[in-house]
Formats: sequence, structure tokens, C-alpha cells
Amino acid sequence: MNSDTSILAVRLADAGGWTDRAAVVDERTGEVHRHKDVHARARALAEEFLRRGIGAGDHVGFLVGDRPEWMPAFLALHAVGAVPLIVNPDLDAHVQARMLDILPTRYVISYRDGALSVERLSPWPSDSPDDHVQEAAASRYYLYSSGTTGIPKAVAHTSADLPFFHEAVGGPNGLDITADDTIVSLSQYYFTYGFNNQFVYPLFSGAAVVLSPQRRNEERFVDSLHRHGGTLAFSVPSALARLADHVESAAVERPVALRAIVSAGEPLPETVAARLEERWQVPVLNQIGSTEVGNAFCVNGVTHRAAGTAGFVCPGYEVELRGDPGLPSPTVGPQHKVGAVWVSGPTVARRAVTADGTRELLVDGWLETKDYGYWADNGGLVVVGRTDDFLHVGGISMSAVEIEAFLRSCADVEDCAVLAPLVEGVSTLSALVVLAPSAGDQDACFAALRTHLRRHLEPFRIPKRWTLVAEIPRTGSGKIMRHKLSSVLGGGKPGMVR
Repeated sequence: MNSDTSILAVRLADAGGWTDRAAVVDERTGEVHRHKDVHARARALAEEFLRRGIGAGDHVGFLVGDRPEWMPAFLALHAVGAVPLIVNPDLDAHVQARMLDILPTRYVISYRDGALSVERLSPWPSDSPDDHVQEAAASRYYLYSSGTTGIPKAVAHTSADLPFFHEAVGGPNGLDITADDTIVSLSQYYFTYGFNNQFVYPLFSGAAVVLSPQRRNEERFVDSLHRHGGTLAFSVPSALARLADHVESAAVERPVALRAIVSAGEPLPETVAARLEERWQVPVLNQIGSTEVGNAFCVNGVTHRAAGTAGFVCPGYEVELRGDPGLPSPTVGPQHKVGAVWVSGPTVARRAVTADGTRELLVDGWLETKDYGYWADNGGLVVVGRTDDFLHVGGISMSAVEIEAFLRSCADVEDCAVLAPLVEGVSTLSALVVLAPSAGDQDACFAALRTHLRRHLEPFRIPKRWTLVAEIPRTGSGKIMRHKLSSVLGGGKPGMVR
């Protein structure tokens, strides 16, 4: 058996002196697994996987979920040269099959009846395309995009990328993570963000991670930080907004050991960060990354910070903002003209795999992230949204994220989204709003929202139609699924003029 990742894990623990330190804490039972326990279990599982026929180059669906078995099982697969395909175990079976069918998957490892389960799938036809197996050297793994477009794609990274991932966020210019840290992450292993939070950073720093197989709500998230002495909290903006509401309404005290909150997944409204920083007196640090890059490429650190931005460009990466002469230049407020974010660096994947085959991702070595942003005066990158976060209304390209941020700053708004459906053949700026339970009269609330927006935005950025909805469709990582917003209107109804 030979694997860069499994060998690296042992060597790092030995060199760092953290073999006897906690690696994984099971939130359900309170059981603690040390780093050396994880490595011993990985060796035993590798022998078992070999006996079950799993070998070098085999693609293995990895549906274990956030539990102590995840880390040793992942290391064991790399020890035998197999290629984990990390999938959300809570998805519907047909969705899981759709994702696994993208690649020639030979086995599935899941968690059933309190133990790991190994299932061998029907062999792929011998004449099926097998380019991915040829590429699948030891220590390769695949993660899937979160799918705001609804089209899953598998992106490969290798153990050679992991040091860059850790240095970008966990290194001295980032969070400076050590074996004294305890990580609590809202995002789970099957997201790129969660994979790094819960696997890469403990692997390279000796930190411990607190795992829960169920996604935590704001009450459980705070409870986990308090009970387990969490020092670093990783979350997403929509969840942080709910956390801020909970902290303020329930007068929740700051967890004693907490030293930083990290946000990723979508642009972080400054109002949300300010509320948490004021209440808990800890920094809320924004960053931006992607599945194709493998982790963040712009980061705010505890001492190296560009306030109000997604942070500085990480060492080893380059970021450019490019315009598109064929499109109107998006604007954010009266001062800023933004450009499309392009990134290059040592971990950027060259291609992705979809149900329709392999897609090349790079143009002359650069990846278009589908984000829009601008450079702040402090040198940080301000991300104002993704390509589909921009709306074209009356010949003007504007940021839905900017309008949504101002709406969410209102106490009566629990969640919201902005879109521009056709109304009598004309694109019309419209708002979908989830009102908080404490909100009063609906019409009075909408009138107050319009008044609030007029104080901050030009008239053409204020929605003309307003619709009360039960929820906003979001991915598991908190991003708005904008391709589903029109259906939320219900039969294409554009909402009421208010």
C-alpha cells in the first residue's frame, strides 16, 4: 500500500507531536478519537478494503457523512490507491446515482446500521470510456459542485493540492491554525468548504474537529461551540444571519474559546458581520473559493485582513478582473464598476466531468469563476455576486446580491431574493420575501422595506413588485438557487405592485 495522503497524515502528526491529541469529536456521543486512533483505524480499513477487492484506480462512491468513520475511511481508500467520489449521503437515491454515474463507479461505501458498508456495483462495460481511471493516480479524489444551476459536475484534486489548501486558510497569514484549535463547521465533508474545514486543516495542524451527521441549525451550532470549546466557527452568510438573530434575541453569550468566525459560499453582508462582531467581539472573516480551485483563493486572516472584502489573494494564486465587451458593464452603487473574476494557480483543476462528458475549464491557464467583483482601496477583493446574481433591467445590469443585502438588514426580513421576470413583456425588478414571525401587518412591512431601500439605493434598484413566500430555495451550502426562483412565484405570477 502506498499513498501520499495516508503517509503524509502520519508523518505530519509525528513531526508535529500531535499523535495523542484529539482529531475527531463525535457530537452525538462525546467520544474523542486521537490522531493516532484515526491512523490505526485507517490501516485496518485499508486491509479490509483490499480483501473486498477495492484497488488502485477504482472509483468509489463515498457516502459516509459527517461521522468519525469518515476520516480513516478516506485515508484507507487513498492507501490502496482508490479514488473517493464524495457525495452527500442524505440526497435522494436517484440523485446520488445520477452523480455517481458521471464516472465509472465500481464500489459504494456508506454508513448503515451503525457501521461502514461496502457495496460492489455492476461492472462497467469493458468498452466504456475509461480515461478517468487512467488519470486516477493514488491520492486523487472528486468533489461535486454545489449545483446552483442544478447540473452536477465532478472535479478532481490530489494530495499534492492539500498543502496549498492549508497554507491559504490555515497558515500564518490566514487563521494560523494549530493543534490547540477545535473546529466546528456548518458545511459538511461533501462540500469543498467542509472538506477543507474538517479534513485538511486537522490533517496539517493537529486541530480537532467536532462532527455531527445532521446539519446544525443556529441553536445547535452555538451549543456545539459552547460544549466542545470551539475556537474556530465555519459557516455561510445565510446561516450567519440566522445566528445573529438567535444571538441577539436569546442574548447568547460568546463561546469562551471562540477566536474567529469564517464565512464563505456567497457574499457576506457587512451588516451580518457587524452584528456578530459587536455582540461577541470576535472577527468575522470572509473568503472566496470554488470547487474548481479546491479551496479559497482570497482570504481574510486574523492579523492579515481587508475589512469589508473577501480578503487578499492567497500565496501562489493570481486573480484578474476582466470585462466582457459584449455585455453591459455591471455596476454596484454609483462608485464601482466590476469585472468578471478569473483565477490561476497550482490547484486549479483543468477539467470537470459531467453526464455529457469531460469539460475543459481553463482558458490559457485561467479559470473564469463566474463571480463578479472589484478591488477595494485596502487591496481586498469585493465579490458582489455570481454571473446569475446580476439582473438586466431597463438596459442596466445590477447586482441582486446588493439589493438583497439591504433587504436582509431589516429586522422584519428572515430571507429574500430578487429577480427580474417578464411582466407584460418587460423585465421588472421583483422581490421574494420571507417575513420574520415577529413581523406585523404585511402591507405595512412592505411599505417600510421600500422606504428603507430608498435611503440606500437609486430608484431603479428598488423592486417594483413584492411577493410573500414561505422560503427561498437554497443549496446545502446556502447559495440561492436562482434557476428555481421563477417557479417560487407560482405559475409565473410576478407579485403585487406595492
